[in-house]
Amino acid sequence: MNTLAQLTPANISSTTDNQKLLSINFLEKKNFLSIKGWSVTPELQIVYSVLLEEIQEHLATREGITINLGYEVFNTWTTQFLFKAIKTLNTAAAQGKHVAINWVTKENNIELYEMGMDLQGLCDFDFRVSLEHHTIFPSFN
Repeated sequence: MNTLAQLTPANISSTTDNQKLLSINFLEKKNFLSIKGWSVTPELQIVYSVLLEEIQEHLATREGITINLGYEVFNTWTTQFLFKAIKTLNTAAAQGKHVAINWVTKENNIELYEMGMDLQGLCDFDFRVSLEHHTIFPSFN
């Protein structure tokens, strides 16, 4: 099994032709995962598969996880990852784990805001939807 660190550095940056980036930062000791940017390249299917396995392993040994999602654009692979992650997180929440997602969108991106609202309805845990100008991403530096 590959780990996220084997596939890419701890802070993943995937670039498309337009120099749009996706940043993934998993701070396991702080129970924190941040994914933000453009999630559109097909090779991210592999990254998301490994990331989902790492989330499951993390939840098996830790008290929970907080995930900040700040997508600007995403594709079908991202949507599949989100549904699988929500299923995993619902299971963890049912086991008493602390689970939270912060879905943050830009003020002018109504589609992503509405997608967050739709995903929120599938969750049995704390899922917050907010606009970027009202939200501060925590810094763990």
